[in-house]
This record gives sequence, C-alpha cells and structure tokens, in this order.
Amino acid sequence: MRAALDPGPRGALVAEPRPAKPSAPGRDGPYAWYVVVVMCLGFTFSYMDRSILPLLIGPLERSLHLTDTTVALLQGAAFAIFYALFGLPLARVADRSHRRNLILVGVVAWSLATVACGLAQSVVQLLAARVCVAIGEAVLAPAAVSVIADYFTPRWRTRALSLYSMGVFFGGGLSLSLGGALLRALGPQAQIATPFGLLESWRIVFITLGAAGAILVPLLLAVREPPRVADGGESAGEPASLAELGRTFARKRGALFTTIIGFATIALGAQTVQVWAPTLFVRVHGWSIAGAGQRMGAFTIVLGPLGALTGAFLAERLERAGRSDGKIVVGLVSASLCVAASLLATAGAEQVAFAGVVAMQYVVAFNFGLVQAALAELLPNRMRAVGSACYVAASNLLAATLGPLLVGLLNDHLFRDPAMIATSIRCVAPVAFLAAALIMLWGRRSYRDQISLNP
Repeated sequence: MRAALDPGPRGALVAEPRPAKPSAPGRDGPYAWYVVVVMCLGFTFSYMDRSILPLLIGPLERSLHLTDTTVALLQGAAFAIFYALFGLPLARVADRSHRRNLILVGVVAWSLATVACGLAQSVVQLLAARVCVAIGEAVLAPAAVSVIADYFTPRWRTRALSLYSMGVFFGGGLSLSLGGALLRALGPQAQIATPFGLLESWRIVFITLGAAGAILVPLLLAVREPPRVADGGESAGEPASLAELGRTFARKRGALFTTIIGFATIALGAQTVQVWAPTLFVRVHGWSIAGAGQRMGAFTIVLGPLGALTGAFLAERLERAGRSDGKIVVGLVSASLCVAASLLATAGAEQVAFAGVVAMQYVVAFNFGLVQAALAELLPNRMRAVGSACYVAASNLLAATLGPLLVGLLNDHLFRDPAMIATSIRCVAPVAFLAAALIMLWGRRSYRDQISLNP
C-alpha cells in the first residue's frame, strides 16, 4: 500500500507515517489467557490418558501376558500411526471449520476410549481402544495451536504457546503421580468391586482418568471461536488450497525440516526416557511401581512447566537481541544438554540416575512451546493447523513408535534380560538427542533466511 504524500517545505513531498494496525478484538487480553488455560487443561487430560501406560507395564504384563515389545507397540505404534494418519486430515478440517467444536468431539472420543482401555479383556481389545484414544487426541493439537495463534499477536504468542505446552508436563506428571497414588491406595494386584464387576486396580486407573475428561466439556463450551487474522490484525482470507499448501511447504522446506524433524527428534529421546524410566527404577534400583510414579510425577509437574517458561524466556531474549533464529538456538542447546542428562539417567548409581532424569525433565521442556511458535512464525494463518499436525505426526512416529519400540526390541531380542533396561535406553536416547542437535546446527541458517523474508 502506498504511503500518502503531502507537500512539505519548499514543495518537497513528505511521506505521512503509516498508522499502526490495531490488534483484532480480544487479542492478548484476559479472555485470551483463559482460552490458553482451557487448551492447556485439554492437553493435560489428553496426555494423562495417553501416558499412563508406562506406569502400568508390570500389572498389564501379568494380567494380559504381554512382553516388553508388545507393551512398546501399544504405547508407540498403536497410538502414533493412527494419530499421524488422522492428524493431517483433521488439521485440514481445523483450518477450514469451527475449531472449538472439533476439539469438543475429540475430548468425548478420547475420554470414552480411555475408559474402554480399562475394560479391555485381551490385547486386541486394548489395541483397539488405544487406536481410538489416538484418533480422538489427534484433533487437539492442530486446532488448539490455531486457536491460540489467533488470540495472540506475535509479541505474546511464544509465551502463550509455552503455557499451552505445559499440558505435556502436567499430564505426564499427574498420570504418574495420581496413577501411582491410586495403585498404592488400591494395591497393585488388588481386585475391586465396581458396577462393571471385579476389576484389577490398573483397570480402575484407566477408567478414572477417562471419566475425568468430563470436566473439560463445560470449560470448552465457554471458549469462543476467534476470527482468523493475520499477524497484523487483518483478516486471514480464504482457506489455502492443497496446491498453495504444497508450494508454501516446498519453498520453506529447509526451515520446516529443521523445525519439525529437529524438535521431533528431541521428542524421540525424551519419550524413550519417559516411557521406560519408571520400569528402569523398578527393575534396576528396586523401587515400587507406585513409588516410581509418585516421585517422577512430582518432579515432572514442577520442572516441566519451569523448563517451558525458561525456554520461552531465553528465545524471547535472543530475538530481542536480533537473533531471529532464537527458538532454534534454544532447541540446539537443549538437545546438547539432554545428551549428557540421558547418559546420567542410565548410570548404575541410583541417585545419579535419578538426577539425570530430573535434569532431563527440566532441559527438554525448553522446546515444546518453541516448536509451535516457530511454525506459527513460518506459516500463514490458514496453514498453521496443518503445520502443527506435521510436527505432531513426525514427533509421534519418531518418538512414540521408534524410541520405546527400539528399547523393547533390544531388551527382548538382543540382551534378552529385563535387567539390561538401562543399556537399552542408553543405546537410543543419547543418540536421538545428538542427532537433533546436529539437525538444528545444520538448519539454523535456512530458518533465519525464511524469517527474514516474512512481511
């Protein structure tokens, strides 16, 4: 748009300053933060439902006669493949339709499916229920990130998305601590009389977490669908066609690869440790299942959110200092530190191993808000849900499938010894973190170049 011209002194033409574009109504305000809190709660409940399985490995293996490899498939492939398959088409729906209502449908679906996990009588039924959990939860991240991005200007978006991302840690921590408390109260091998008949305590844990999802429904009904706006406050326009989407992704492929695959590879290392750490401390260090869950859950709840805030603060400081690649730099530092922390987590000394897990929980948390903020920065409004879904698909296929499965395979088929769990983790997690650091080191320039081209 041309600036208006006024005759100045001696007939010179002087450009009038452009007025600042006002923010869309409600952006960055108190109600916007309410929306972030509700979306964070949704992420918390979804992550509780998906991540409770590691705590229940022992009771599940005894009850349904499972191996480590089967458990890894239930935790990983059964969830991740269907999460990825449904995530991308649901993200296209989120970019074109009412996102709040889509999230509501997902909440009901995954909550009922989690209850079904507790009622499963065979590995096939448990597999089917886990698939349904994955399909329901595939709705949340793309739609929630898109909603939050419309409620916040770029100045506050990284912080808002970091707060949303804390749901990973609240959910992971609460699933371990509340699940551990339930197991301790009921007894790991107890059978409880319920309206469904006598049920083992691990089944009660699934049913309780699934039923808790009902809390989200009234909170989500109070969330208004925001107008779709560009970063300057103007309307985002019509939904992007598949051809436009393809051209944009091809043009920005280097920056998108660095962001999506780099952060997804960090998630691979983190998920490997998260899934198997409770079992590691039970088998190697003699902890009880309930004790492992409660200790790790408590630290996750505290250190995860603190790490997310630290990552957002560091990225903002770097960007204010002129480093447009601040989010990638923080990811690179986090991945490098996690190499050392994951090695410590598999040490033979109990206190050293626990310190390694705790340190990794803090440092790895730097990343979860940054990746979504980076994608929102790289992509226009009507492509953000698809961009978020691409990351979620990549992180689930890499993290939820490859990492936990490799540990199970190494334990069952190479080492053939449950007590070798630390060595199996050591073969996977530090290598993943190192690969992530190298990807980000390689791709920083490409990311900077794309950010510099943004209007």
